[in-house]
Amino acid sequence: MNKEEKFDYIAFYDLDHTILEDNSATHLVHESRKRGIMSKRNFRHAIWLSILYKLRIGDSTKMIIRMLSWLNGLRKDVIDQLCMDVFSKYLVQKIRPEILETIDEHRSNGGGVVLLSSSSEPLCRQVYTHLKMDDLICSKLESVNGILTGKTQGKLVYGKEKEKRLVDYCIKHGYNQEDAFYYGDSYTDEYVMKAVGHPVAVDPDKKLLSIALKNNWTIILRMRA
Repeated sequence: MNKEEKFDYIAFYDLDHTILEDNSATHLVHESRKRGIMSKRNFRHAIWLSILYKLRIGDSTKMIIRMLSWLNGLRKDVIDQLCMDVFSKYLVQKIRPEILETIDEHRSNGGGVVLLSSSSEPLCRQVYTHLKMDDLICSKLESVNGILTGKTQGKLVYGKEKEKRLVDYCIKHGYNQEDAFYYGDSYTDEYVMKAVGHPVAVDPDKKLLSIALKNNWTIILRMRA
């Protein structure tokens, strides 16, 4: 964020199934396998972990961290290029038009827009740049001399950690959490959504829908043809 720029409030956005209608990791995995960057064994492992994640079997945070292990030993610039290509080829067309409308509305009202996601920095930066967002908070990949370790640099921005990052951001930049918005799709965003004055459930999963209805949160449903 430009140090001299001050907004009236901040609207935070999740990435997968919120800004995007789809899951970015799915496209990254399939494109990685197609290019031979990911081995057959790692591909099968990634698919298995994604199934467990969707079925909510096991610790979600540990599962996501395990999903990143296949990156160990790969060059950072290769993954940066992969994310750039996947975004331009598949994901740019998956951006929700209804979300673009909310971004325009916040900007018109003097609000700043920040991407706050558990997804990794190389992919998030593509979205952040394309949408000309004001700041970016996401999971960073650890690397040593340009080689990825398959681990995150710092904590995964997920669950309670996502809430912490939002709170820290508001304190650091002098924003009131009660004035802030957070747009998310999953029940795992419950912590961060309860930390803002204006939580918005975007095409929410069943569990988040129930929470949103109980708390009278704003709900945005997918535009269908």
